[in-house]
Amino acid sequence: MPTADFTTLPGSLRLVPSFPFVGRPRELAVLRSLLPRAAGEGRRIALVAGEAGSGKSRLVREFAHDAAADGALVLHGGCDAVLRIPYQPVVEALEHLVRSLPVAGLREDLGSGGGELTRLIADLPDRVGPLPVPVAGGDPDSERHRLHQAVADLAVNASRRSPLVLVLDDVHWADSPTLLLLRHVSRAAAAGRLLVIATFRDSEPDLPQELSAALVDLRRSEGVVPIRLAGLEIDEIGELVERAAGGALGGERASVATAIHGLTRGNPFLVVEVCRALIETGALTVEDGWARLHRSPVELGSPEAVREVVSQRLARLGETTSKVLELAAVVGPEFDLALLRAAAGFDEASLLGAVDEALRSGTIAAVPERPLRYSFSHELVRRALYDRMPSLRAAELHLRVGEALESAAARSPRVQADLAHHFTNAAPLGGTRRAVDHNRRAAEVATAALAFDEAVAPLRAALRLGVPDRREDAEIRLDLGSACFRAGQSTGALQAYREAAEIARELSDGELLARAAIGFENTCRRMGAIDQGALGILEEAAGALDPADSSLRVMVLSGMARACAFLGEHERSGRLLRLAIETARRLEDRPALAVVLMRSYWASGTTGLDEVLEMLTEARDLAEQMGDIEVQAEAMEWRVPALIALGDLDAAHRELLVVHEMASRMGQPFMIHVAEHYRATIALCAGRLAEADAAAERSFEWGRLLSGRDTSGSYGIQMFGIRREQGRLAELAPVVRILASGDRREGAWRPALAAVLAELGMHEETRAELQAVRKRGLDKLRPALWIAALSYLADACAVVGDAEFAAELYARLAPHSGSIVTVGHGVACYGALDRYLGMVAATMGEDDLARGHFELALQVNRGMGADTFVAHTAYEYGRLLLGGGAGGRLQGGELLLEAGSLADRIGMPALKARVLALAPDPVLSPPAAPDGLSPRELQILRLVAQGLSNREIGGTLVISEHTAANHIRSILRKTGCVNRTEAAAYAYSRGLTGAGRSG
Repeated sequence: MPTADFTTLPGSLRLVPSFPFVGRPRELAVLRSLLPRAAGEGRRIALVAGEAGSGKSRLVREFAHDAAADGALVLHGGCDAVLRIPYQPVVEALEHLVRSLPVAGLREDLGSGGGELTRLIADLPDRVGPLPVPVAGGDPDSERHRLHQAVADLAVNASRRSPLVLVLDDVHWADSPTLLLLRHVSRAAAAGRLLVIATFRDSEPDLPQELSAALVDLRRSEGVVPIRLAGLEIDEIGELVERAAGGALGGERASVATAIHGLTRGNPFLVVEVCRALIETGALTVEDGWARLHRSPVELGSPEAVREVVSQRLARLGETTSKVLELAAVVGPEFDLALLRAAAGFDEASLLGAVDEALRSGTIAAVPERPLRYSFSHELVRRALYDRMPSLRAAELHLRVGEALESAAARSPRVQADLAHHFTNAAPLGGTRRAVDHNRRAAEVATAALAFDEAVAPLRAALRLGVPDRREDAEIRLDLGSACFRAGQSTGALQAYREAAEIARELSDGELLARAAIGFENTCRRMGAIDQGALGILEEAAGALDPADSSLRVMVLSGMARACAFLGEHERSGRLLRLAIETARRLEDRPALAVVLMRSYWASGTTGLDEVLEMLTEARDLAEQMGDIEVQAEAMEWRVPALIALGDLDAAHRELLVVHEMASRMGQPFMIHVAEHYRATIALCAGRLAEADAAAERSFEWGRLLSGRDTSGSYGIQMFGIRREQGRLAELAPVVRILASGDRREGAWRPALAAVLAELGMHEETRAELQAVRKRGLDKLRPALWIAALSYLADACAVVGDAEFAAELYARLAPHSGSIVTVGHGVACYGALDRYLGMVAATMGEDDLARGHFELALQVNRGMGADTFVAHTAYEYGRLLLGGGAGGRLQGGELLLEAGSLADRIGMPALKARVLALAPDPVLSPPAAPDGLSPRELQILRLVAQGLSNREIGGTLVISEHTAANHIRSILRKTGCVNRTEAAAYAYSRGLTGAGRSG
């Protein structure tokens, strides 16, 4: 085995345990094989699991020595069993990395993320020189993403010099930010020569939800290897006993090892404790190289009683040593002699003697590289000490430790969290005032580190302690609502804001109520919740506020406008939005005005899209002038779906490219997620199905990084549209059926199920679903995706020929003629709404009405460049025209040929099959056009016969006037006609004029 260079290892991995390491050859071999030694081998992750005391940390320590000897730089961080310190293991690891790298190399490796890393390592500028101030404010996911990316970039850059091993110990105690960072590194550091080893207990009754989610996510990643540690085998136990005792057991080896295995199930920690007890009590002695057992291990009792061995060992220590260890157990898994000295009250000689005895007993160990700092040999030892203390004794010791920490000058994030912890536990003796203050400061520190989850716990602790002042209580609840919101804990945020509002009512404080209402509505918007009472509380706040103009009133009005939009009260939403804008302009409050204008998209139900686009443009420009890149980017983000809804896909795509670049540069995962689903929407319209599929998947992956946002709904809608065009809708049918029968049965998924069944040819089931929707009433669909739901029903209705339901659908869709069908906010686009009007009109038997809608739909879809929906419109229109006269049948055939050609090019097998199903009709195999005219030339000839100019022809067919002129010259040459008049006569004489204007 290679010899490790101890100087490169973190102190926590340089501890030399008093008992030997045995067994684990397979697990060590797996870890060695995962170390990425050569450039390009990439990031690997090992998930080392086992019960408490199974030897996870010891295995990693042994491997770390090998890795260091192989030239790897090993980093280590452990999670605290008592306190969830934000990013604690990451901070420990990064501090070692910063100390290990030369200054020049470190500055280079930091890249552009050095400023963000000062959130974790405050003295980083002391090491490398001035660094940028971290970007503050804006979306919490974006803030966190920038920090996570800075950590990943530093790891990747540093790994170019030598392989990195990052050990995160005891992640079952990890805080949520650490787990989120681990998930991010698993994606973002794929190019680095990095081995991440995470150890955790998997024998807890319930794994923390955050850990379970992280493990599920990690196991989906490439290069992730699970390693589970079982108990030691009997032979391994025998080897450990002999090496610990320093003598051979001879013929007793098997029986002794079997007895110990029966008591401990091979748990390494318990095996060592049994061995230690046998040696310390004289039951196991060594003479002339032979170990002799004078008492059977079975006499220790049942397997459960073996866990009392720790307490028995502690009982053999002196009284002073026991008291010092109790105090140390209150401090935590690691402790400094200086803190013990300040809190213990013992004279120096007694204190040092107690520490010396604890070291000799193996209860604690000195931490290398950290003078006069010690750690417990195992968390089970510390817990045994802490749990046996009476509660009053524990409270007394917490108070002493807290006061000793208070007197210290340094107030690091760790110290602030410790102060909150100790004074909270000491509240029965020390009072609540200091405990509340320290918990509020701990929340502020956690928030500054973007550890929003860890800001929630101290705020809740402060409230549990009791805050007599009602205004202060309300302020804490507002802080709690903000922390929960930023941590993605929407339910907790709503509850905190409700409680703050209730106190505001008691105090008749309009401003306090307004702040609670604004936070409440913002949380509802993020959740997509429309029935939580946001509008009511905002209305109440508006009435309680001073009637004079104020920035707070602007935000209340803006929130009311958005809440009304959610509830479908679009007229009122538009009025409130205009009032908010007018108020902000009177106040000359540019930041508030930019925010309100940016939110104008929500009022698009009554405000014209052109006007909304103007307001978003003003918001973008205002934000750019103020240097508010967050609002600027969000305003641009909303411009994309507005442009899609206006049918300008080219402009939407250009704006999208800028938004995506800004979001990537600023590290905004939510905006990247949204930008990718816009990309999928545009690609689906344009007939680039593979691109749409890939973008939807990327959007979903980015969505999984977001806290408190469920992006599965938008992903489901996107995949529904893509799979439908790919002819793979059957893959989604079971999922859609489940959604349609669950909590969302009143939404768009029930109509979507009808569309799926129709697509799959299940006509009886389609009719049953349509009747079920109709029975409940179409208005039940309004709060959900109204137009989308109607479009799904139109699809199904046309397939099964339900004329009565078609008439009802026509009445609901007709007011929207000329518009584009969009789902949500750019989640999907299905082209011109008039295609659906044409389909239901045809189902009603209103052929002339249908022709007009299909003509308009073709014009709109061609103008958008929405080839996918040009194909669908051409099919539906062509199918209708087949029943007309010779000209209509010819035009219908041309449209069907166009639909089939587009379906073939785009890759739409379901539509292609429907076109081919009509192939036996002679119109689909027409005789060759006279004089070799092409299908496009026949279209243009018909328009010439209708008297259209070149410009009008170009506008109808969405081609340039120059192209139209070229086609007409070709027609005149092929037909031998001298001019347009002769060409028109030619068309009429041969029955080529068709019925109505061609699309």
